[in-house]
Amino acid sequence: MQGVIPQPDIARLMQEHVVALASDIDAPEAELIDLAATNMPDAMMLPFVMFLDADGQFLAGSHGAVHPQRFQAVLQELVGQGG
Repeated sequence: MQGVIPQPDIARLMQEHVVALASDIDAPEAELIDLAATNMPDAMMLPFVMFLDADGQFLAGSHGAVHPQRFQAVLQELVGQGG
């Protein structure tokens, strides 16, 4: 994620539309464990990325290598700028 989030187009989308939360994988919050187990049961490879709405409902997620173009496409879709 360190090489993805700073990219200008991604950073702009995140600054305008996202509240980011980083959690310690060695001591994750119970709510995050439940969300991941329910919505991403096959996730095994770090990093885990989950997109939630303002009510904490799961919208999308991924695990493993983060490809900037795919990450940006998901962000754009979620904020209504896709296509």
